[in-house]
Amino acid sequence: MPFKNMVVLFDESGTPAISNDQRTDWFIGVGVAYQQSNEKSIFAKCEADFGLSNSKPLKNNRIGTSRVIRMANLLAGLPLSVYVSAVNTANPTLRNIIGKYESFGAKARQNFRQIRKRPIPQIIHSHVLDHCLFNLITGYFEEYGSNAAFAIFIDDWSIPENDIDISLEHRAKSLYEKISPLCSKFKKGRLVTIAPLELLNKDSDKKRFVDGVASTFNRAYLNPNNKKYSIEAVEALKKCKRAQFGDATQHSIDIMQRVMNKAPDRG
Repeated sequence: MPFKNMVVLFDESGTPAISNDQRTDWFIGVGVAYQQSNEKSIFAKCEADFGLSNSKPLKNNRIGTSRVIRMANLLAGLPLSVYVSAVNTANPTLRNIIGKYESFGAKARQNFRQIRKRPIPQIIHSHVLDHCLFNLITGYFEEYGSNAAFAIFIDDWSIPENDIDISLEHRAKSLYEKISPLCSKFKKGRLVTIAPLELLNKDSDKKRFVDGVASTFNRAYLNPNNKKYSIEAVEALKKCKRAQFGDATQHSIDIMQRVMNKAPDRG
């Protein structure tokens, strides 16, 4: 049966750390999905405002609010969908459990893989990435219900060398195993494949584009007293239903608690 070749791009914004000195309490992951055959026309329309043809990439802290709003209005008219997953790093339950989880994981990594612990920022990042990709892909099937294969490109976010295979190949396999049965159960089209994830580790139109998409959302998650704080762009994309949003804080808490509860020996 015929199927659509879909592209998913992922970027993040904020600092996935537990501290009291941050511009924002939120760490967000932003995923954008579109049909591969539409990529050329999407990038052509975004070339100027997203800086795709600039000699250097746009820097988020140099993008003014008026430009971000133009970028949002442009996205609203394009054949794509966006999902934003956010974790509130100020959540007291999250802060309490993630320290325990970091220690728990460090012991398991040392005992079974003889590698260093995974620090808190990488833990939060992985939870946000999984939450975002799952909801973006299942959202596609809920809206369109047609067969599709997915190629996923993620920002090169300091993944430890020992975790590359898990982060790229195993994550694709895990997503497929979670989503494919749901498609069959609810008759929402067939998930053909999810290719091993690829890193956006070089400057490219894909990387610049998803950086720009993330910039349209991050301002709504800054502390309100920050001069760059603005919800106008987010509201524009909410209004046209081009973007969906999810609070992944409880998702992250539940994962950590479930993993630790399943461990045969927590001592």
